[in-house]
Amino acid sequence: MNSTQDYLDRHYLDQTQFAEHCGLCLQDIEELVAGELIPAPSYLVIDAQRCKSVVFGELLDPDSTVELRVGTYFHPAASAWTKHAFDTLQVHGANEAKAILREQFAEEFAQALAIENGNTFRLRDCFDETGKAIAAGIDQRVNSNWQHFLNGVFSLCVAKPDSITNIVHKEILQEKLSAISDNGKRIDYLGEDLAALKKLIDEYADNAMPFSPLEYPKSSPKRLVEDLQKTLSAIDRRH
Repeated sequence: MNSTQDYLDRHYLDQTQFAEHCGLCLQDIEELVAGELIPAPSYLVIDAQRCKSVVFGELLDPDSTVELRVGTYFHPAASAWTKHAFDTLQVHGANEAKAILREQFAEEFAQALAIENGNTFRLRDCFDETGKAIAAGIDQRVNSNWQHFLNGVFSLCVAKPDSITNIVHKEILQEKLSAISDNGKRIDYLGEDLAALKKLIDEYADNAMPFSPLEYPKSSPKRLVEDLQKTLSAIDRRH
């Protein structure tokens, strides 16, 4: 098993690296995070054996032979939003910039939901049978996911969080797969189109982050990819 630090080095940038990647300085990144204009770091390494994940909280890695490197870690794909947020801040100031970015997020998220409702999975809370938007349902999703976005959740669980479209696609794939599989607990798939289900699993796996070694046993890829593939393989062997 690779170490947690190996995982961070492979998939993330520390704050200094991230600032350079964005063409900004450390103070710029700190100001943007503090103003809730960009996603917060997804990981905070506290000391050589402890780190904090925005999804799973504090994680202890006492057995690793590779010490963790203290710092905060950002997904490099967050750079596009970060540079846009910085430019918006320079032009409009903190309060107006936050409102502008929040509105942009809401518009793009709603548009992506409509696409997913038509192409991926029926979102009954957001659209009626004719595809007409249900404002209250969309607003609820936008509000909760804006906070997840700012907390750095999507930078931890989405493989390519460089657009709202990619984020929503991964989330709806997970929602669909969770519904079909009873969140990975279902074992009887008689009557299901197993080929289509396997394709859905593969697509979800391509769009989800693999998670660090400490998080993986509790993660959705473990539950909805590895474990579910084992279940389907057992069904194939019986037939």
